[in-house]
Amino acid sequence: MMLISAIIIVLTLLFDQITKYIASTNLPLNGANVTWIPGLFEVSYHQNPGMSFGALEGQQFLFMVATIIALGIFGYLFLSTDYKTKKVYSISIALFIAGTLGNAIDRALYGYVIDFMHFPFLDYILGNSNFYNNWADMYLSAAIVLFSIDLFIFDEKRKKALKKHEETVQS
Repeated sequence: MMLISAIIIVLTLLFDQITKYIASTNLPLNGANVTWIPGLFEVSYHQNPGMSFGALEGQQFLFMVATIIALGIFGYLFLSTDYKTKKVYSISIALFIAGTLGNAIDRALYGYVIDFMHFPFLDYILGNSNFYNNWADMYLSAAIVLFSIDLFIFDEKRKKALKKHEETVQS
């Protein structure tokens, strides 16, 4: 499973970088949205020097330090995971790494993150029509969901199974 997680990191990171390259070379900067699925999905090339909603713009040193710390933590978790019993957890860690690396590569190469995906239906939820993201952002969002599912559902099941096993052994 560690090999599968490593493959997930490589493939998702490549997909993120390829789609950003395609967007940045085929769409005009800050151009009009190109609708692919009306009301659901549009594309438009944007350079984001900050993070979500443009927060912390121009804080490159802070991003670099936070990225190094995050990758150190995710790397430790990746190497110390019990892949046989924590499949969802291991996938979440792989997505955390891919998402973090995807945006870190952009910041290192360009000084900004390439964003190009827009989901108009989220404008109603978030109240912000300037919400653009990329695949790395999607990986990070999926990682949070999977990590939470593992923590609040599967971890409880593992604890109960371990307790039951310990009770059986003691009897």
